[in-house]
Amino acid sequence: MKTMRVITSLLVMTALIFAQGGRGKVRGVVTDQETGEVLVGANVSIEGTSLGASTDLNGVYVVLAIPTGTYTVQVGYIGYQEVALSNIRVSENQTTTQDFQLAPSAIEVDALQIVAERPLIQRNTTNTVRITTQEDIQNMPVRGLQNLIALEAGTVLQDGELHIRGGRTGEVAYFIDGVSAMNPMYNSENVTVIQEALEEVQMQAGGYTAEFGGGNSGIVRSTLRSGGSQIKGSVDFRTDGFADPGEQFLGTSSYGYTNGVVTLSGPLVTPKLRFFVAGQVNNMDNRSPSYVVPFDTRDFIDPVTGQALGSLDSLGWLRDDGYEGREAGEALPGNSHIAYLLNDLPDSWRKSNMFQGTLTYDLTNSIKLRLTGTVDGSENPASGSTFYTNLQNSYFNGDRTSMVSRDHTMLGFRATHILNEKTFYELGLFYTDRSYKNYDKDFGDDWKSYADSVANFEKFGATGWRSRYLGPGWISTINNFEMEPPGYPNNGYSKNNQTDLGASFDFTSQLRPRWEVKVGGRYEAWEMRRFSSGNIRQWLQTENGVTGDDPYQWESIYGSDWEYQRQVELSKASGATYYGYDIDGEESDEFPYGPNTPQFASGYLQNKIEYPDLVLNFGLRFEYIDNQSLKPADPEKPVMDTQRDWLDPSGVDRTEPYTYILPRFNFSFPVTDRTVFYAQYGKYMQMPSLNQVYTGYTQLSNTVSPMTRSPYGWWGGGAGWTAKPEEITQYELGLRILVSESFALTTTGFYKNYNNQLRIDEIRASGLHPEEIAAGATLFAGNVNEDFSTNKGVEFTLELRRTKRVAAKLNYTLSDTRGTGASSRSGDVVVSDVVTRYPVLMFPLDYHQPHRGSAMLDYRFAQGEGGMLQGAGVNLLMTFNSGHAYTKIVEPQELGQADPWDIGVRATRDPRGRRPAEPLNHSMTPWNFNIDLNVDKVFYLGGVSVDVYMHVLNLLDRKNVINVHPTTGTPEDDGWLRSAHAVSFKEIPQYEDFYRAINLDNRWAWQMASGKDFYGMPRQIRFGVRVDF
Repeated sequence: MKTMRVITSLLVMTALIFAQGGRGKVRGVVTDQETGEVLVGANVSIEGTSLGASTDLNGVYVVLAIPTGTYTVQVGYIGYQEVALSNIRVSENQTTTQDFQLAPSAIEVDALQIVAERPLIQRNTTNTVRITTQEDIQNMPVRGLQNLIALEAGTVLQDGELHIRGGRTGEVAYFIDGVSAMNPMYNSENVTVIQEALEEVQMQAGGYTAEFGGGNSGIVRSTLRSGGSQIKGSVDFRTDGFADPGEQFLGTSSYGYTNGVVTLSGPLVTPKLRFFVAGQVNNMDNRSPSYVVPFDTRDFIDPVTGQALGSLDSLGWLRDDGYEGREAGEALPGNSHIAYLLNDLPDSWRKSNMFQGTLTYDLTNSIKLRLTGTVDGSENPASGSTFYTNLQNSYFNGDRTSMVSRDHTMLGFRATHILNEKTFYELGLFYTDRSYKNYDKDFGDDWKSYADSVANFEKFGATGWRSRYLGPGWISTINNFEMEPPGYPNNGYSKNNQTDLGASFDFTSQLRPRWEVKVGGRYEAWEMRRFSSGNIRQWLQTENGVTGDDPYQWESIYGSDWEYQRQVELSKASGATYYGYDIDGEESDEFPYGPNTPQFASGYLQNKIEYPDLVLNFGLRFEYIDNQSLKPADPEKPVMDTQRDWLDPSGVDRTEPYTYILPRFNFSFPVTDRTVFYAQYGKYMQMPSLNQVYTGYTQLSNTVSPMTRSPYGWWGGGAGWTAKPEEITQYELGLRILVSESFALTTTGFYKNYNNQLRIDEIRASGLHPEEIAAGATLFAGNVNEDFSTNKGVEFTLELRRTKRVAAKLNYTLSDTRGTGASSRSGDVVVSDVVTRYPVLMFPLDYHQPHRGSAMLDYRFAQGEGGMLQGAGVNLLMTFNSGHAYTKIVEPQELGQADPWDIGVRATRDPRGRRPAEPLNHSMTPWNFNIDLNVDKVFYLGGVSVDVYMHVLNLLDRKNVINVHPTTGTPEDDGWLRSAHAVSFKEIPQYEDFYRAINLDNRWAWQMASGKDFYGMPRQIRFGVRVDF
């Protein structure tokens, strides 16, 4: 597999990387300008391509298989002046309607040149499709596909997770040039697209036709740019590096952001062969910009003298308290104090590189080939991006913190064969590879050396270890606040890999001038491997003895069965989880340790009937899902190896496949010449992310063993093979209204009903074996399809086409999202030792935001106008939302299993401590407002243009509250220091000062408990220059 990945990467770099592009069609009627009579046999052609058509007896023409882009359409007829209409936008899987009126001409004259304006409303679209083009993107101050999508109506971006029309995270399907960019292991976007490489982005928030699947909430389809007839290119560089760490420029901190993009496109050797390539380099010193309130423990006041600690002792008076075995009173490393600068988190950098491109070749007039693809890689410290991990893991041990690397490759090939003017088919092949690794930067894949003092001494001269495999004791100060000491070894190593090989076939025929039929299918075969060892020290001690010189005599003790016994014992000792690897982290294909190999297949039949006063879109979709997840052949009576308390391989099976038939029906019709009504009904399904389904053989054994199984799964784990696909039925209706030639309104009402959503629950016996298991007895915790939810709302989009230099767009959504759980882990308290039950009535979900919207205003001077202001422009982007739902809970009255440093978030961290003070999610966080700004000026220098710009994110530096402490309803106070139970702790020197500094000011405990922040990002200013040639 490693060899395959290397070969593939080399092919990518030498062959420009590959995949398929989207195609649309243009249709219309050609008539006599004076009489209105249809012109039969008029020639219609798409400039720059070999595509075209002739009008039929009704004057109707249809041109199919047009690649996404902007074109000039030429129409000619004997005895009439030819017309060339430019700026015609063709979008993927959409119909562009364009009628022509030709003027009679007795003599041959030059073609009439006309520049078209982009239609404000889509007349042939039967569901909600929102299209953003490269021209739209260029002037925006934001970057990133997810941030662009989040501006559209119907979307919610909360805590970095995207929700569309009430769906859970992970329910959005992504495609790049028709190739799935989804990773089913996590149901997340597998490939990031360079923004300058986009031709257009389509977001379908619902009602998509039978051709599409894989996402219950929405479909996002990105099309990459193609090369043209001339060599063109661009260079873009931007940075915020105008201030040192802790300092500010224009009242704004620098986060060490730099981003460079280079593009190049044009013909290659022959006009029939065209290329487009883009490369991006991105570096950030602070990869997650956040508010950091500066503090220095030397400024803390000594309760005895009333003076600052730093004035009493140059070392700052912070000492180890001896709780973790170090010498009490020992000075902390370095200068014995802890300090942070304004908005700066050291050792939180990230570096990434990306390369994308397309290669198109017109083999003949009827056969078109397209190669597209992407390669990208990134690296960053595993910790440090939040104040919690930065202080706990990186502050004193930044040199030894583990690293994370991610690498992606996506390749594809698409061949389009145009059989005639009315029929074509496409064949696609695609390959995807994604790898992840969490590793020690010094030892790399030699993970058995991580926790070995001998190996560490040989490499670093490391000393101070407590034993052969036990590193230095943790630092403990101010009543057992723990921090990793310098040189503390990494005790974990993990890696995973997902590879996909697939093929697709799509056949399109315009059977009649008004009737289009599409039929096709897709097949994907994945191979998924994972290895994770969470306790290398225990692994080594079991294998080699505590001192490292007493290796376990596996073979002499267990004979011919020793390898199996070794897998069992080392798995138990180290808590290793693996499939596709063995216990040593080496690739293995042997059952039951081999990789998971899910297979997905789909097929569709779709009809589109287009009349001037009615458009119908109806079809059926077939889905086949075969997870092939490991499962016990009989969960209630597992076949156990009783000697080892291990699931016998003979009792291991794989899950059965699922099949679905899903109907889709859409239609639209004009109410007036300026108003179009559309409606939709459809059924959809999606498999939950496979990381909630797959467990390795070792985990499976622990889950089902009568000796180790447990109904308590609130901390994670549990059975995954019990999960099934989630289902949804959705309805949509809307109006597209052309208010004037420059102004349009689209309003859409929608309703979604989600069924069989995943949740963690107790798996109970069915009574099949009453002699051993009582009917209804709890066996273990696992994922089951018992949650449900609904989402209903209305969306408004107002768009002003550029008029007198002004363009504007407003999106607003009013919605209501309710259900029995916001995620599969929402009810984790039910699978704890607290007696409770799941909600049976729906309540507002965690990402319920009743009001949400965005407003964009763009004012700019075009080339040749405004004198010295030509090319100058301002883009103002405002986003707002009404906050999200949460449940107020009773403040903790005792430590429980918390400690003095995380007691304020006890209920967030441990669901067993939650005592709701009101009905579920009855409260709302505050409203959020944000303004981003782009100011730029283009200088035209012959055939070169230079754009100098400034992007300001969060222009007003508004500290938007995105979460709150559920105990107090505010982000500033968790309530603990006001509690009577805190009095004794506040008497400990420096406890209260340090608690305020790390928790109330900088969210240490909250980030540990929730993985989230209280505030949105602070202001960022980026200056840049872009050169186009």
